[in-house]
Amino acid sequence: MTTNLSTDLRPGTYTIDQSQSTCTLRAAHAFGLKPVTATMAIRAGTVTIGADPVRSSASAQLDAATFRSDDPKRDKDIRGKRFLAVTDHPVIAFRSTGCVRAAAGWQVTGVLSVRGTDSEVTLTLDGIEPTTAGYRCTASCTLDRVAAGVKAGRGIIARPVHLEFEIYFRS
Repeated sequence: MTTNLSTDLRPGTYTIDQSQSTCTLRAAHAFGLKPVTATMAIRAGTVTIGADPVRSSASAQLDAATFRSDDPKRDKDIRGKRFLAVTDHPVIAFRSTGCVRAAAGWQVTGVLSVRGTDSEVTLTLDGIEPTTAGYRCTASCTLDRVAAGVKAGRGIIARPVHLEFEIYFRS
């Protein structure tokens, strides 16, 4: 069941439950031949629901050091200097700049900061449903990793990276 944003959400500021929330990344590796799925923990964040949904906002921090796939060697490489550089940039941050109702549903535009480089992203809200403690939201976007500041691995790793978020938030 998907919640109607204009009538079913209680306005207020909510905290993202980091113990339940996740970010899943999908990209192609090995010259685009092998799909790779990885996860990253959500460290912190808030969601503010406005009385008018277009006035809603969100911010979140991903813990770059928690990047995990099915290959520990790849994980170490991705967390290293050439890719995420987690020692110097431990957080991947998102802050919204707008919320609009589009033909395909609600979208949240914002700025994603990776390795000190800001890039614009648009999250599509795939669904929001009430839980016993608040809400569960699923959202997704595709970003160009090179434009987002991760320039290493050209030709080996595809530029588009698909991100899927499962966010639990409560008051």
